[in-house]
Amino acid sequence: MTDAAAHPALEALATDFGERLVLPGDPRWDEVRSPWNLAIDQHPAAVAAPADVEELRALLLAARADGLQLAVQPSGHGASGNVDGTVLVRTAAFDTVEIDEGARVARVGAGVRWGRVLDALAGTGLVAMPGSSVVVNATAFTLGGGNSWFSRAHGLASSSLRAVELLTADGRHRWLRDADEPELLWASRGAGGAFGVVTAIEIDLHPAPVITGGRLVFAPTDAAAVFRAVIDAGRDAPEALALHAGALRIPDVPQAPPELRGQTIVTAEFAELGASDEARAAIDRVRAAGTVLADTIGPVRVEDLGAIAEEPTDPSPGFGWSVLADLDGDAVDRLVAAWQSPEGQPVMGFGFRVLGGALAAPPARPGIAGAVREAHVVSGHAMGVAGGEEAARQGFAALQAALGIRASDRTFCTFLAPGAGYSGAYAESDVARAANVKATVDPEGRFRGNRDFS
Repeated sequence: MTDAAAHPALEALATDFGERLVLPGDPRWDEVRSPWNLAIDQHPAAVAAPADVEELRALLLAARADGLQLAVQPSGHGASGNVDGTVLVRTAAFDTVEIDEGARVARVGAGVRWGRVLDALAGTGLVAMPGSSVVVNATAFTLGGGNSWFSRAHGLASSSLRAVELLTADGRHRWLRDADEPELLWASRGAGGAFGVVTAIEIDLHPAPVITGGRLVFAPTDAAAVFRAVIDAGRDAPEALALHAGALRIPDVPQAPPELRGQTIVTAEFAELGASDEARAAIDRVRAAGTVLADTIGPVRVEDLGAIAEEPTDPSPGFGWSVLADLDGDAVDRLVAAWQSPEGQPVMGFGFRVLGGALAAPPARPGIAGAVREAHVVSGHAMGVAGGEEAARQGFAALQAALGIRASDRTFCTFLAPGAGYSGAYAESDVARAANVKATVDPEGRFRGNRDFS
């Protein structure tokens, strides 16, 4: 752990910041330094929540004086654990959301989570590019590429990034667009947390007069049949339709719904920009693949998108794995068998999302997060119990082995495991190009992103 006494500039700044700057030894220390994934034990030199840009500048100067870096972690999602020698910056104070319906543009502060953005869009007939969880920070998700419910229609969330409001190492704070800094905006669309402190983003909004979606729940014995049906339906489903599928072993814990504790379920989840006959036919093909235990398919208000996946809304410990792949029926059978094997038991749940559509095309606004050629992304997660990391690793290895040649060597940036560098998501030439941007914009390396340029 870093010794706070070794950082006099930070200690002096603490007088002005008050409770907004927490140093080791403070009773709140363990709470404020923790990321969303409680299995990651990170030890920064301090944790700061600046109230405005002037405090952010003061923090930058203090960090420089004490030989520290700044690492921005708005809500703690995506933490890699690599924050030694940094001041961990929380951006909760940058909490504005402005919707320009006529221009179909939103300006979103760096402290805002997707739920707030979706609430602000209620009744507008417009939608942004959220992921499946409403508690994820909208800015961090967008800067990291971000696979959205609507990515088959509009590409990764980063391709909707119009501008960033950025504090750079020279102390300047300004809005930047492609016309101002084309290389910086290119790198920001997928690796945007590494070049300074982003205090807000400007993003495209997309027409969504009608959204249809929901979840089908099946018995565990239907897993392979349902997954095959989702893959088949995804081959010719309209691009406006998102298709996700997964299997989950629900632990027998008080946090789980009483009627589902200790059970295994198989799910298929959908979201469509519209209500087309083609999408309805695709969903019906999946619905016919097994015995449906629950069916919530229907109209969805934009502010209710988070209810589709019902992802956890509280921090918890866990481990994850993900890979881009091209699944077929045989690969699905092997995946299910691996998950049900003794080696796969530590993996609480696994699933996949159908890609394609706009994801496979060059993005309208170019970025390091470019076209995705694979047809699916496969992921798994395990609970972070004591001694569980090695068991989880072996379980994920079993799933990876089951995919064989159907798997690639990359995944989405927002899905990367702790410690993985950008080369786990992007081509080496693009990572090198982004590293050059980093060296130009932040020559002293004052800012540390969640990922290394390796």
